[in-house]
Amino acid sequence: MTPRLKTLTPILMLLCLSLLAVGFAGCKTGEAKDAGFVYKSDMAKDPSLPFQQSWKKPGFDKSTYTKLYVAPVNTAYMLKNTEWQKGERVASFEEDVAKLAVYTQDRIKTAFSADPSQRMQVLDAPTTGADALIVEIALIEVVPSKVTLNALGMAPFGIGMAISAVRAVAKDTSTCAFEGRIRIAATGEIVAAMADREAQQFAPVSVRGLTWYSNAETIITQWAEQFVKIANRKPGETVKDVEAFTLKPW
Repeated sequence: MTPRLKTLTPILMLLCLSLLAVGFAGCKTGEAKDAGFVYKSDMAKDPSLPFQQSWKKPGFDKSTYTKLYVAPVNTAYMLKNTEWQKGERVASFEEDVAKLAVYTQDRIKTAFSADPSQRMQVLDAPTTGADALIVEIALIEVVPSKVTLNALGMAPFGIGMAISAVRAVAKDTSTCAFEGRIRIAATGEIVAAMADREAQQFAPVSVRGLTWYSNAETIITQWAEQFVKIANRKPGETVKDVEAFTLKPW
C-alpha cells in the first residue's frame, strides 16, 4: 500500500461512516408534539410538499391573491416547552426566543421580497384587502447547537468527520419545528395549514454550529424559501425538501 493510500484509507472509512450516519439521521426528524396552533387532525402528509403535515381548504385558489402580510411570529407555545429550558442557554431563554421570532418573520418577508417573479407583494402592516393573505407562524421547538462539540468538529478533516458522524448517529443535533396557517385577510378564514420539524443538515465540515442558533436559522431560512416555491408552484408540481447531506460549510 502506498503511503498516500495508507493516509487516505482511514479518512475514506470515516467518510463512509459519516454517510452511513446520514441514513440514520437525515434532515427530516420525528414530528414535534402537537402544540395546538393548528388542527393536526385535519392534516396529512402531502408528497408534493416538503412538510410533514399539511392541509388546504378544498377549492382554495392561491392565484387570486397577490399580497401577503407576515404576522409577528408566535412563541407562546415554545415558551411553555420545558425541554428547551434544560439546555445550555437557560439564562438567555426568553431573549433567545424573542430574537428567533423576529428572525423568522424577517426571513419569510425577505424571501418573498427577493423572489424574482414578485408574485406576492409583501405588506408591512395588517390589511383586510380582498387580494391579500396572512401568514401566521408559531415556533414550537428549537434545540440549540452544541457549540463546544461542533468546534471539535472543525479539527483536522478526518477527526472532524468522525465527530460529525458520531453526533449524527447519537441524534446529538440541532432541531427546529413550527406550525403555520394561512388566512384570507378579508374574512379571517383559515385556508391552509402546515407543520414541520427539521434537524440540521449533515456536513463533513461545517461552521453553522459554531453559534448557538446558526443551525436553527439555516432551517428557518430554508422554510422561508420553500414557502416562496409553494406560492409560485404550478398545479401538479412538487416542492422538494432539502437534502440531508451538504458539502457547504456554511
